[in-house]
Amino acid sequence: MAMAVNAKKTTLLFTMVFTVLVQWLAAQNYPIAGDYIDQSGNRPVFHEKQKWALTHDGNVSPLLHPMMSMMMGPVLHDQSELVNYPGAGFGGADVSAITGNSFGFTSSVSSNIYLADEFTVPPGELWLIDSIELFHYQTGSTTSSTINDMRLQISNGALPGTNNIVFGDLTTNRLNKTSFSGIYRIQPPNFTATNRPIMKSSVVTSALALPSGTYWIENMAGGTLASGPFTPPRTLGTTHIITGNQYQYNGSWIAVVEFNSGGSNPLPKGMPFVLYGTSIPDLAARVNGMDYISLQDAIDAVTSNGEEITLLKNVNEAAITVGPYSVVIKGDGFNCTLNQINIANGKYLRWLENTLNITGNINNHVSGVLWNNGTISGSSLSNTGIIKGTGTFSNPIANAGTLQPGN
Repeated sequence: MAMAVNAKKTTLLFTMVFTVLVQWLAAQNYPIAGDYIDQSGNRPVFHEKQKWALTHDGNVSPLLHPMMSMMMGPVLHDQSELVNYPGAGFGGADVSAITGNSFGFTSSVSSNIYLADEFTVPPGELWLIDSIELFHYQTGSTTSSTINDMRLQISNGALPGTNNIVFGDLTTNRLNKTSFSGIYRIQPPNFTATNRPIMKSSVVTSALALPSGTYWIENMAGGTLASGPFTPPRTLGTTHIITGNQYQYNGSWIAVVEFNSGGSNPLPKGMPFVLYGTSIPDLAARVNGMDYISLQDAIDAVTSNGEEITLLKNVNEAAITVGPYSVVIKGDGFNCTLNQINIANGKYLRWLENTLNITGNINNHVSGVLWNNGTISGSSLSNTGIIKGTGTFSNPIANAGTLQPGN
C-alpha cells in the first residue's frame, strides 16, 4: 500500500515538473518575435526568433472602442480594440494595458517579419475597400509618428502565405498618412508611461472590390528608430483571453500566441486594424424581378417551365440542378462557369448567349435537354442525354448521347 502511494506521489511530482519545464522552455526558448516583459525584472525583452507553433482559433466578443480615425468615410470592418483603460493614461490619454507578457509583436520591414490577420466578406456582399488603418509603435518615440514605411498585401484563402494575392505586395511602401492614435501601450500599474505611444497609419486601396470569402491582411512597417516596429495585440478587457487569429512570418508562418504574465497559458491574439469603405449587394442572377445570391437559388425560385433567368455577374459555381421546372438562362454580357450540370428527365436548360464553361460533366440523364444557343466550352465534356440548339461547342463531347437539331 505504501509503495502504491509513493508511486502516485512520484508520478504526480514528475507530471508537475514536466509541465513547468515545458512551459518554461516554451516561454524562454521559442517565443514569437516581439516586445516582451522580463519575467524576473519586468523589463522589456526583444525577441527576433520564432520556432514554436501553436494553432488556435476562437470566437471573440467585441468590446469596441470608438477611436477617432484619420480616414474619412464609413467604417466597413473594425477590430481595432486596444483601449482597456479609457482616460487612465498620461494627461488623460487612453491606455492599452498588457494582459499577458507582451507589449506587442514584431512587424518590421528591416527584419522582414510581418503579421497577418483575417476578415470575412459575408455571402451576398461585395466590399469596396477604400483604405486600411493599422497600428504600430516604436519604443521610445514621442507622439510624433516615427512610422515611415508601410508594406501591405491582401490574400484570399484559408491561411496566410498559401493564397492568391488580390491586392498589393510586400515590396512597395504604401504609407499614406500616420499619426498618434491617442493611446499609450503600458504595463500596469504604470498607467502614465509614455514610452510606447501607438501610431495609426493608413494605406489607400482605392475601392478594392472583394466578393464573399475569407481574406488575410499581411503587413509590416518601417520606422526611424531602432526598435520594432511592433503591433500591439487586440486587447479585449483587462484579463488574459483569446482575442483573434493572428499569424507572424519570420522565415515561416506561425500562429501568434501570448503567455500570461507568469509565462504560461498561451492564448491566440488578434491584430488590430480597420477597413473603410462600403458594402453593396453581390447578386448572381435575377428571375421574376427578384435577385438571388447564387444561380442555383434563382433556378430554385422558378415556378413554371421556360422562365428566363438573367445573370447579373460572371457566375462561378460548383454545380447546378435543373428541375422540377425547365429554365432559360440569359448571359446578358456575363459568362458562367460550372463544374457540373444536372438536368432532370423531361426538363431542359436553354443557354441563350455568351459562354457557358463546363469543367466537368453534363448529367442530363436520358431525356433531359441541354439546349445551347450560345457557346459552351470545356476540355472533356461528358454527356448522357440530349443536346440540341444552334450554338457552338469548343470541344467534342464524349458520350454525346442524342444530338438533335433545333434552335
